[in-house]
Parts: sequence; structure tokens; C-alpha cells
Amino acid sequence: MASKQLNDYEMMMALKPLLPDDLRKKLHKEFVAFVQEAGGEVLDADVWGKRYLAYPIKGHNEGYYIIYDFKIGPEHIAEIKRIMQLKQEILRFMIIQIENADEERKSIKKKEIEI
Repeated sequence: MASKQLNDYEMMMALKPLLPDDLRKKLHKEFVAFVQEAGGEVLDADVWGKRYLAYPIKGHNEGYYIIYDFKIGPEHIAEIKRIMQLKQEILRFMIIQIENADEERKSIKKKEIEI
């Protein structure tokens, strides 16, 4: 049951830094499956890897960052947030809606250096 309108979103997720690869992959597959089942689409997953946190979160000084670019109906965002809050492997996450997403994507992919 696909919704009529899909909005563009970006989600930043900071996972516990010492999670085994198989757990990270499981979280990724679960998120992608949820979005697809809701009639949405994950356009990109940008893995930043381990980075230092600005301040300790749940006793961790580092987090493993993944940034998702996805489209989904706005009625599903509350459920995504609920699922993310229940996952003990996730230190923090943030979801933002992107306006003019197509223009944003074009400008991001052009990594030209002006001299």
C-alpha cells in the first residue's frame, strides 16, 4: 500500500563504535526493508565510519556514522523514529525533511574545486 506522496528525508545515525559488521549490516537491511515495505525508496547510504563524538553519549566517545537519503510517505516517519529509539545499538539518530531534494543532490554530487 504505497502512499500518494513521498517526501525526501535524510537520516543521520550514530551507532555504537564497536558493533560487529554483521550487526551493522542487519540494522541497515532492516531499515531498507522497512522503507521499501512502506512504499518508499532508499536512494543512498553514505557510511562515514567511526568518528569522535562532540561529547560522550551513553559512555561512548566515538560513534559509527551512517547517513541515509530516502523517500517515504510522511505518515511513516513516526514509526521509523519509534523503531530507532528501541534499538540499543543506536546512540543517536536524526531525521530531517529535505526541501528541493533534486537540486540538493545535483549540487552535492558536483565536487568541483574552484581555484
